[in-house]
Amino acid sequence: IGKIFTSIPSCVGTALPSLPMMTLMFVFMSTLAVACGQQVKPEYVGMGAPKVALNASSSNYIFLQRFRIVPLLFAYHTEVLVCPRDEFSTDDQKTLDDQISGMKDFAQLPHSFWTKNAATCLELGYGAADCSKECCTVGHENMQLNKRHAVIANAVPMTKELYIYGKSPIDGTAAYHDLCDKKCWSTWSGTDYNLFTTNCNTFTSTALSMVFGLSQKKPNLGISDLVTVHGHCPANEGHEVGELII
Repeated sequence: IGKIFTSIPSCVGTALPSLPMMTLMFVFMSTLAVACGQQVKPEYVGMGAPKVALNASSSNYIFLQRFRIVPLLFAYHTEVLVCPRDEFSTDDQKTLDDQISGMKDFAQLPHSFWTKNAATCLELGYGAADCSKECCTVGHENMQLNKRHAVIANAVPMTKELYIYGKSPIDGTAAYHDLCDKKCWSTWSGTDYNLFTTNCNTFTSTALSMVFGLSQKKPNLGISDLVTVHGHCPANEGHEVGELII
């Protein structure tokens, strides 16, 4: 944890050069708490499981969408998109398959690919709220790949970047149940949310690694993503304790 605080001056020192260190730290942590509190939008609180989609498939592409969040533009929010392969044209399937075959962990997709792509996907994201039921703040929505949308209120939609992580026979609805029917690293309730240890990026790590069996490495999230998860969901045994990667 100490490395977090030793890096604080480089993040805010140039913006507030005349303030003493303790004041800088207070300003930084207060702003970070606001920025990364990541309150889920009210319409997603307690919405329950998604219905089985009409386009449910046994072959799905798994994406991560990343947004900057305000007021700290060096903090990030991520969500998983699960998109049936059949939603893509033959040419787009080849593009994605070639990316997957040649990448390590993940690959960023150019705006020219996804901003005009109307493939229907299931969005899965997590945020905070005053509710204690399991997965009561796991927001989900059927959305087109090119939509700039997040389940939390303080994500900046126009900063969306999209990354391909791989393929899976698990569809979005099944993934939700794997995350939520039994404890999967966390119960993902609104009150389970923690700024550093159980945030939206911990949720996407859990989905990517413990549900889909893909990499949980992320594109330069810094202190927004400090926990490495272990295990598989569903599992017969309890989950291990998170490991800070700092």
